[in-house]
Amino acid sequence: METNDGGGGQMTVKNIHNKAEAVVLANGEYPAHPLPSEVLAKAPYVVCCDGAADEYIRRGNIPDAIIGDGDSLSKENMLRYGHLLHRINDQETNDQTKAVNFLLAQGKQRIAILGATGKREDHTLG
Repeated sequence: METNDGGGGQMTVKNIHNKAEAVVLANGEYPAHPLPSEVLAKAPYVVCCDGAADEYIRRGNIPDAIIGDGDSLSKENMLRYGHLLHRINDQETNDQTKAVNFLLAQGKQRIAILGATGKREDHTLG
């Protein structure tokens, strides 16, 4: 897979994970293909939408931040990782958009969004 990186060079499977400053893991289908799985595994900073955090944690990972209103996070993970939760109760945007805005506010501009399709049309459209 090759895609233009916007800077005149080509982004390849080998270097795509080096380009992302952060990953947003949305609550769609969990990444299964080797490329997004590698991007997620090598991400320097991972923000999970609250519904995606449970699966990310179940697979042995700890996110850097969890974004949302907390309604989709298990009670166990809320107790254990509640300190990572950034509650944003704005109902005008979905958690994926909230996570991207959270990262942009931190100055991160190269953001990979994974798990955005397969379950939720609002995340797909977002």
